[in-house]
Amino acid sequence: MYKSSIQKSIVAVAAILLSTPVLSAEENENVVVITANRVEQNINDTLAAVEVITREDIDRIQPESITDLLQSIAGLDFVHNGGAGQASALYTRGTNSDHTLVLIDGVRVGSATLGNKTFSSIPVAQIERIEVVKGPRAALWGSDAIGGVIQIFTRRLLSGEASVSITAGTDSFNSANVSAGFGNEKIINTVTFSYEKSDGYDVFDDSGEGFDDSQPDNDGYDRMSAAIRGDYTLSTQTQLDWVLQFDKGSNEFDSSFGGNKADYNNHLWNIRYTYRLEDLMTQLSVKQSRDQSITFGNGTKKSEGSVFETRRQQINGLAQYQFSDSASLTAGIDHLIDDVSSSDLVSFDGSINDYDETERTTESAFLSGNFRLDGFIAELTGRYDDVEKVKGYGTFNASLGYKVNNYVTVSANRSKGFKAPTFNDLYYPGFSDPELKSETSFNTEFLVKANWQEHSLLLAHYNNQVDQLIAYNPACFCSQNIDSADISGLELVYSFRHGSFNHKLSASNLDPMDESIDSATGAPKNIQLLRRSKEQYGYELVVDLGNFSFFTQLNHTGSRFDEVFGGPRQRLESYLQVNLGATYQVNDNWSVKLKVNDATDEESRTILGYNNVGRQVFLTAQWLNF
Repeated sequence: MYKSSIQKSIVAVAAILLSTPVLSAEENENVVVITANRVEQNINDTLAAVEVITREDIDRIQPESITDLLQSIAGLDFVHNGGAGQASALYTRGTNSDHTLVLIDGVRVGSATLGNKTFSSIPVAQIERIEVVKGPRAALWGSDAIGGVIQIFTRRLLSGEASVSITAGTDSFNSANVSAGFGNEKIINTVTFSYEKSDGYDVFDDSGEGFDDSQPDNDGYDRMSAAIRGDYTLSTQTQLDWVLQFDKGSNEFDSSFGGNKADYNNHLWNIRYTYRLEDLMTQLSVKQSRDQSITFGNGTKKSEGSVFETRRQQINGLAQYQFSDSASLTAGIDHLIDDVSSSDLVSFDGSINDYDETERTTESAFLSGNFRLDGFIAELTGRYDDVEKVKGYGTFNASLGYKVNNYVTVSANRSKGFKAPTFNDLYYPGFSDPELKSETSFNTEFLVKANWQEHSLLLAHYNNQVDQLIAYNPACFCSQNIDSADISGLELVYSFRHGSFNHKLSASNLDPMDESIDSATGAPKNIQLLRRSKEQYGYELVVDLGNFSFFTQLNHTGSRFDEVFGGPRQRLESYLQVNLGATYQVNDNWSVKLKVNDATDEESRTILGYNNVGRQVFLTAQWLNF
């Protein structure tokens, strides 16, 4: 019934679009994206579901955290263990929290022990734009990209441009951000510094659900980040660019046992050389990222706390040859070394353990072709990843699209993805299994894209079957490949402009089913996956009135289920969150901004045992000269 209704909806919308006469009005401004196919491409020519967040969007939304920024993207569902400084998990199109690959300026970031990236450690002030590609992209990016890929691009200013802002808000929140560009015709650097601090609130919920709030205090956080991004034009054919970023901070949390404070100290750098000659483009990138977290407190000194540290050495080679306007071929090799040798795991008795294996190498190669013939567009990609001590895995992506007219494109996609087991899955002392296999997925997607006059539309229907999911099995006190999921969904994103009014409507209807075998009955469970909401609806209105502008966000999130330590499933009710913001342009350089998060103070819990953030108010003063 569910899938049938989705298919009928797609047919109905497609019929309306295809029967509408082509409008001769000015087309939407071209947007170039990189993440969908690892090379520059017009967003309207991609056969993937892509959304872009620009710096203008960031300035308008005034997000306190990156989760504030991404919450209005259809298909992205965040679960929060508190506010901006606390841990959060992202379920992209219903897949697991470690099934979304996160890149910063092309650098794979995150923990090789947990398998995901802590979003609270990513500073919003450093971000220039974000590209969100929904759906498996493992054939281009390798492991982890089962649900999608999020790539963050850091600030890039021209020489002489500068920006300064300060913010104060609820829970003694304060922040300061400075960005400046300097250089000449050949070399330009952008330097950004940001600092943020908040006293926070008591995130733990003592509500009789199996929790005991033994620490009824505020859980604050602080974070600092510094980055430099540069571009050097060596000649008309050759360019060199680089990025260097340092992030550090700490946050407090409530814990009945173990530490109640965590410090992180992360860095990344990337040096890339690009050579272009007529129809050939080649790139070579050398990169490194470090993700370090130290947990202590509750009587444990920082020097005696548990340390989880991942160092990722990365070398990427890429070449694209444009045979003609209608055919191109892209090839790439990826070399990745994950190193967790600096981790120290402190047991309950105070002893220190190490992983049985502390280093893993992954060698990968891919080949991707893009072809056009009349109105048809085809993309075909194949990739092989050789993961040390884990069985090698081949993936593919096959897409076929048809440009019905100059503003409507329909396409179909079939792809295969995988996620390699983490170091915790394979080697965590006492709770792991070194024989684990990679998680696998097969995804089918149908897509409709349309752009006309001041309107744009994205409609997607997908089905993602994920097998060999790794889950903890209490029978053996270890992780095993015992779970599977069948996830179907429908997404709609529609934007239009009318005079000074800009509207955006988004909807995500999800059917995330747990298909793992019930040990008691021997049959598939066929129940809703935990912590996933089945529906999300959003509306955003932006009004520009000269020196004054304001925006309104309405985000409805449906109910979801959660459980505590294998206890009974409990429903967390749906909620509607209202966010408001306004900007007043005092003069050419100065502006004042006001932001109210969760204006109605809605009960918006996404996980058992944690309080929602509640209403927050922020006031910002900003100076810029561009």
